[in-house]
Formats: sequence, C-alpha cells, structure tokens
Amino acid sequence: MIKSLNILMKSIFYFLAFLFISTTYTFANSPEVTAVRIGGDENKTRFVLEINNDITFRTLSLANPNRVVIDLDEVIWKIGPGGAAGQGLINNYRYGLYLPGTSRIVLDLKKPAKLSNSFVIKGKGRKADRLVFDFERISQTQFISGLLTPELRIKRESDKERSTAYSKLGKKVIVLDPGHGGHDPGNLGGVKVNGISEKNVTISAARNIKKILEGSGRYKVIMTRDRDIFLKLRERSLVAHRNNADLFISIHADAFSNPSVRGATIYTLTEKASDREAALLAARENKSDVIAGIDIGDEDDIVQNILIDLVKQETMNLSNRFAGELSAELKKAVRVRKRSLRSAGFAVLKGIDVPSVLIEMGYLTNRQDAKLLMQKETHEKIGRAILKSADKYFTKNSAFN
Repeated sequence: MIKSLNILMKSIFYFLAFLFISTTYTFANSPEVTAVRIGGDENKTRFVLEINNDITFRTLSLANPNRVVIDLDEVIWKIGPGGAAGQGLINNYRYGLYLPGTSRIVLDLKKPAKLSNSFVIKGKGRKADRLVFDFERISQTQFISGLLTPELRIKRESDKERSTAYSKLGKKVIVLDPGHGGHDPGNLGGVKVNGISEKNVTISAARNIKKILEGSGRYKVIMTRDRDIFLKLRERSLVAHRNNADLFISIHADAFSNPSVRGATIYTLTEKASDREAALLAARENKSDVIAGIDIGDEDDIVQNILIDLVKQETMNLSNRFAGELSAELKKAVRVRKRSLRSAGFAVLKGIDVPSVLIEMGYLTNRQDAKLLMQKETHEKIGRAILKSADKYFTKNSAFN
C-alpha cells in the first residue's frame, strides 16, 4: 500500500498498542473453511481450521479481556454458528466478516496464552488442508508485554509478498478492472443502438492499457479478469487487497437515453453523489452484485469507527488526487464530458484502503464514441493518459510523504 496509508495505519495502531503479527500463506481463488477443531488442556491447546485452499493470515493479541484474533483472506464459512464452546486455553470462538476482503476469528482465552507455533498440514487426495495454531499458557505480565513483541512468522511467497518485491524494484502495483463480464454484459444501450457489448469493450481496452503501463517498466499491472467471466463486485476489490495494490482503476463504457451525449468521465467514491446522473449510474453499476455489510468485529465500536473513517477519508483524498491528475491528462487525449470529474457511491470502489477511480471511457449509445471505443488507438490514448497521470501522482505523493 502507498506510504501515506502505511504511516496512518501504523500511527493509529501504535497509539492503541495493537500489533499485527504478520503471517502469510499463499492463497488462490475463494477458500472455504469446512471444519474447526480444538484439543488440549489449560497448559497447551491446539486450534485447527480445515481449509480447501491456500490462505494468507495474520494474528494479534488483545487484552481486557484476553483474546487472540486471527484475520484471514475473506473465506466462505461452512461450519456451525459462532459462539461455540472451546476447550483448554480457549473459552469459546466467534467468526465473521471483519472488513471487505478480510474474515476474522476471535478466540476468547480462559487463561493468558501465546501463539507458540503455526503451520499447515497439506491434505492428501481430496482431504482439506489443516491450518494449525498452537497456544501455550503464560503469565498475564508476559501476555501484556507480548502485545508489543512480534513472535512468529511463516515464510512463504504470496501475491502480497510478490507485490512488495515489485515495490522494492521501484514498480507500483496497479489493478485494472474491466467492468462486467460473463452473464453480465454491462449496459444494454450500446447493444440496442450500435450492437456493442460493454463487457467486450472494457476487456479489450484494459488489455491495451496494460501494455502501455507495463511497457513503461515502472508498473506491475494486474487485471481482475482477463477473459469473459463474471466476478462479483467484492471479488474485484479483493484482487487489489490481495496484491497490495497502489491504485485500482475500474474501466467502463457508459450509456444514456440521449444519443448525442458523448465523452469520458472519471468517478471517485463518495457517500453522496455529486449529481443525479452520477447517482443513477452508481445505482445501475451496483446492481451487478449484492454487497454485504461490514462486520466491525470484536473491537470497541468507537475505536473501529475512528480507524475505518480515518483510513477511508485518507483513501478518498488520495483517490481524488489521482482523479485530478487523470482528468487533466485525459482531456488532452480524448473527448471528455464538460464535467469530467464526478463522484458517487460505487460499490466496486469501496476498497477502503486502495485509492480507486472508475473511468467511463465514453458512451456506447453515441455512434461516434462507440466507433472510437472499439479502436486500439483510442485505448492506447487512454492508456498513455493513465500512465502520465500515474507518474505525476506517485511523484507528487512521494514528495508529499
């Protein structure tokens, strides 16, 4: 994630004396937790999750009352209801969605304990993998001091680690999100007027934009989809989370009842739409998926609200900063709307910690725009505008930090 967000998050968590103990294990596709097992006594206890896929996770300890929290990449829970009774050092456990992209398990401890070991036992044949956490009893003094001391790390290359490596090489990670796909064709206006499907335009444009960005040697580009498949809106933002993205750019083509309307528009996230047209567009795009609410988890409500609001506000500020750069460059490259910079509550942009914009490249209901949006040359113009704006954004942001 970009430096300013890291600084913001670190300062908040140090102030609250929280420490995340980072633990990684490679993840692919959507994993399922199929069973939970607990064994042991009040001196040593083992907590086991059965998972059908590789996973990235991290742990932290919290006091008053004593708890151990395990944060996972978002998973599908196929186990009994939370609040189940525990055993040994674990009094009970609860689980649920913590934030988009992150699932959380909270272990309430009977006695103070530390995580002494964690490892994965690969399942044989069709058996699930087992993610194992071993706990040992310690004194309350040791538990409190342990809140500030990293204890354990599992070393394994994950998408996030690879993205960090790109950052060390000077490459920023940009996620391109070609809108719609699969059984979701996007807006039907283009099909009715010009026989053009939005989902095909966006994937073609994204591929050409990716070539421009990666051709500079300064960016690693990841696409949420590289073929005609359907992805839920949350799955799209998860790609940015899992790859530690520095920017998320969702690519679309608009439609309007008035066929004379044409030109590109850039949208950023806000709680209140900048105008009625932006609100209607967001409502239409958000129908691609039903977005679940956020489970704030087990932390103090006031603290959680402060954390989320601060990070969300900082992310929106950074999104607006990039959108401003992009608007200026896009005007030089292609036709844009008179009000080219707008805002609304797009679900796909609600990534919280990833600066994000949504580009409507033009109107498929306008014959001139539709023709241009089918051309590689137009995609490359947009790609070069994104490249120039990204260069300026990261340069200025680096100087600011």
